[in-house]
Amino acid sequence: MALAINSYIIMIVVGLVLTFLLTVFHTQYMLGIESTRLLPTQATNYMFVREWGSKGTEDGQFLRPHDLEFDNNNTYLYSVDRDGNRIQVFDKNGTFLFKFGQKGQGDGQFLVPYGLDVDARGHVWVADRGNHRIQQFDSKGNFISKFGNLDSHPSSEPGKFDNPRFVEVDKALKYVYVADSKNNRIQQFDINGTFVKAIGKFGSNPGEFNLPTTIEIDSKGNFFVNERGNERIQKFDSNWKPLLSWGNKGSSDNEFCHIEHIALDKYDNVYVTDPQSDPGCSKQPRVLKFDSNGNFIAKFGTYGTERGQIVDPEHLAIDNEGNVYVSDRHNNEILVFSPVSKSQSGHIQHVDGYFSGRIVDERD
Repeated sequence: MALAINSYIIMIVVGLVLTFLLTVFHTQYMLGIESTRLLPTQATNYMFVREWGSKGTEDGQFLRPHDLEFDNNNTYLYSVDRDGNRIQVFDKNGTFLFKFGQKGQGDGQFLVPYGLDVDARGHVWVADRGNHRIQQFDSKGNFISKFGNLDSHPSSEPGKFDNPRFVEVDKALKYVYVADSKNNRIQQFDINGTFVKAIGKFGSNPGEFNLPTTIEIDSKGNFFVNERGNERIQKFDSNWKPLLSWGNKGSSDNEFCHIEHIALDKYDNVYVTDPQSDPGCSKQPRVLKFDSNGNFIAKFGTYGTERGQIVDPEHLAIDNEGNVYVSDRHNNEILVFSPVSKSQSGHIQHVDGYFSGRIVDERD
């Protein structure tokens, strides 16, 4: 009888010990899983996950894709098809949804569109570079308004443009900012397109510009402007007072060679497309990531025409999960790269100091 009781007690104790050990193991396992889920602000490695597009004029094809912008809900990804003179709209997986625009000088038509922005209402603003004007559309591409050079000729007059390359609307829907690239200035308008003031002039000193190509506004109201001519990024406060700048011509982690464009994620990290295509540069196209003060965080990209490779990265957009969408105007594609943690590095191929991801395109 005593032996049976002792055996029963031993079984209970063993069961309790096993339950405790399994609980500890499960907790540690779940913690390990959580440690691989890296916030985009922390990510230093990126893996290629999908791409879409090819050269052509059919839906979902491109003739030199340029700017990319998500709407506020990440429902629509708007893509400038530059030489196709149209805007194409996709979901975040690359499924074609609709398009608008065609070549011309009329309302809703384009001549080499370049940059775009989606405002807090979902309205789409397009820098119609060849027509030297800005056009506004609703979220479905219906024309609303325009301002700039209504005769389609370049001009340096206040409120007019010479090859505007980018447009940015503030979150309060109060002002519209335009990178008036060949006039080497930023122009500010009210939301109705009435000229307010010009910012900057040609030069390389703080607050001066040499071919500005992108304007971005961070969560604190600071402005970021990149310049092709000076190969740098400038940061300004909300009143356009220069705060800092970084970059010059070269191939190191804090240098650029033919800097194209910048984009911000929701943590105010700055992403840069840098083709490295000019003479004397590395010829290794890349995307670079910096914090909001210009401190280098990461880089990725490998040269080529195979899946997951890039030749001429142009614009980029970052979704709410930190995935980076890059337009390659040479390969006529949009590529998507996702942030990964060090514990996932077994899926990463390290090539010449750059991270090129294992292809995990669910369409394969």
